[in-house]
Amino acid sequence: MRLIIEARLEGGETSGTEATTVAVVERKDRSVADLGLTLAEGRALLAEVQSLLVSEQTAGWMERQLACDRCGSMLAHKDARSIVVRTVFGKVDVPSPRLWACSCAAKQGQPRRSVSPLCKAVHRRVTPELEYLQAKWAAHLPYRQATELLREVLPLDKGISFGSTRRRILAIGRALDAQIERDIASGPKAVSAEQLRESTTVGCVSVDSAWLSFSSSPKSRKAARDLAELKSPWAQNLPRDRHVSIVAGRATLADRTPRLFAYVHKLVPSAPARLDQFLFASGVAPDERVTVISDDAGEFGKAVDGSQLARGRILDWFHIAMKFKAAKNSVLGSRAIEPEERIAVETEIDHAKWLVWHGKSRRSASRIKSLDATLLEKEGYEHSTLYWNLGRLYFYIENNAGTLVNYRMRYHKGLPISSSIAESAVNLMVSHRMAKKQQMRWTDEGAHCLAQVRVAVLNEEFSVEKLAVLNKTSAAENSPSARRAA
Repeated sequence: MRLIIEARLEGGETSGTEATTVAVVERKDRSVADLGLTLAEGRALLAEVQSLLVSEQTAGWMERQLACDRCGSMLAHKDARSIVVRTVFGKVDVPSPRLWACSCAAKQGQPRRSVSPLCKAVHRRVTPELEYLQAKWAAHLPYRQATELLREVLPLDKGISFGSTRRRILAIGRALDAQIERDIASGPKAVSAEQLRESTTVGCVSVDSAWLSFSSSPKSRKAARDLAELKSPWAQNLPRDRHVSIVAGRATLADRTPRLFAYVHKLVPSAPARLDQFLFASGVAPDERVTVISDDAGEFGKAVDGSQLARGRILDWFHIAMKFKAAKNSVLGSRAIEPEERIAVETEIDHAKWLVWHGKSRRSASRIKSLDATLLEKEGYEHSTLYWNLGRLYFYIENNAGTLVNYRMRYHKGLPISSSIAESAVNLMVSHRMAKKQQMRWTDEGAHCLAQVRVAVLNEEFSVEKLAVLNKTSAAENSPSARRAA
């Protein structure tokens, strides 16, 4: 049995009665060993149809470019060349002749120039659908795995590589980041404090951070070592690779699924402006405020203090509870405390925790300080783990007193008191793609651009249409006229 698949084009150069054979499939008669088309046959069929369609489209378009737009005279050919257009269904070689510009447009004293209409129209040499698939799959999988997957199911062969996928992520990530900066520049203005009200759209925002292994090129590492030797030739400790600090967060919304955001802290000009842009895009009005829940990281406090849409920051209850748990666990192993006194010390720590739970942080800090002063009278206490944990607990509560609230009241009202949604955002945004079980090393720019693409994909805000708009905006900003104006 033989299956012949033919294609007939109408309205182009090919007559409607002429058919082109695009695939021939042969099977043994009365056999069900190979049911339907195989994956290889399907890829070959799609590649042939795509090549036929693209060639016909470009040929018909080029016919309208052979005449001058001003005077209508035919343009002279300079030479015949071809370009490679990368599509979802394979690479296509397309003829792209170069034409001499019409003499009616040439100014006196200027040499005659040539133009390539197809190169100008398809300047990126790749379709938005292929860019979209590369970016979407690379947001979920490592670059090499995403590339191999696309090659497996599509007739791409050597049409893409993991290097091109990485460059695609960097380009799209820069475009998304530039779009966010434009939104920040055109964002809402601040309103007076008397007009503020609690947001009805966004319940709260929880923020957390993560660290990624830093990747630098051999040249940059050698330059750092050489610089260290110049500053101190006798120094033994050469500078080590640092880490990439990435911030991730999630906002709970009343009418739809939560939204994510992430960025590399070093590459963001203003963390408060970034937070305001995310809240405004989530539906927070200029006269509304949202509560932010985070741990005691310093960059979060600065972002909230400078924000226009964040009402205040609340310290995460989970981190507070872990501090108290560490102090209570160290009572059991302390040799400075007698066994009959351990229950009294543990009860005192529980009372201090109860005070923080009810929003009485100052009294809790005083109680911990009094307990520490009482235990200092015991021999060997200052060398115990309990001494260290109580000191850390005291300074933790004292330094974050401004962000401690009545957690009991918020809990009974059904309001969030923990940054668990931020922990899950870090796992979803950073750990599953950039760190866990993959041993990856990242640059600041690479992690930042991938984070922007992954946020757009997970928020279901990434599409072919949006990618086309980003490419158009990026091309307009990088045009010679725009650069001259800048």
